Amino acid sequence: MHRDNSKEPWGLASIEPPPFEETRLLGLTEQSLPVRPLRSPLERALLLAVLAVGLGALVLLATSLRTDLGKVPWAVAYGPALLELLAGAGALWLAMRWSVPGSGERYTRSSVLLATAMGLALAAALAAPHFVAGDHPGLCVGSASGMGLPCTGWQFLIAVPIFLASLWFISRGAAVSSVLAGALAGLGAGLLSDAAIHLHCPAVDPSHTVTWHLGAVALLTAAGALIGRALPKW
Repeated sequence: MHRDNSKEPWGLASIEPPPFEETRLLGLTEQSLPVRPLRSPLERALLLAVLAVGLGALVLLATSLRTDLGKVPWAVAYGPALLELLAGAGALWLAMRWSVPGSGERYTRSSVLLATAMGLALAAALAAPHFVAGDHPGLCVGSASGMGLPCTGWQFLIAVPIFLASLWFISRGAAVSSVLAGALAGLGAGLLSDAAIHLHCPAVDPSHTVTWHLGAVALLTAAGALIGRALPKW
């Protein structure tokens, strides 16, 4: 007598499960979400630079341009701001490069060259006005008593949105060194904001510039390095 196993509990064992590869592919398809590719490092750096220019323009509209811009050579009036703008955009570009997995280490030499260029730019920004002060008495070279906190406040108002946007861009990648990427983001944001403040603040006294302007850049750089420790790493 033939026994029908399909009516027995153990008869269920005769049902073959779907192939493993098919099951895994089905699960991945159901759980997958659309992925938006990252913009290139150059595109992200340019977006941040445009944001910096927009924020700087708003701050200058809300305050005023320095009164001695028309009394000194163009290179002295706008040169340091232009150098800081280029250096800040370069720092942000390097930060975005370091957020691309496996590619940032190729730009160590570029990081050194950028740091050297920024040092020369900042030295020129500090020294140039004093060389022309005798020929251009309209240039403000005195102390900036009471201007320190306002300068730093406006600088942070410009820098913080750029800084946070940079960190967000970095967090979407996986930097080889997230600490270095974060530090470069803070450095770039600080330089871009100081480029705008240079067109507002008439004081070029080194003690004021180093303490309040470059001090803000240093704080943002240190903050970027600390926050970078918590960002995803490759």
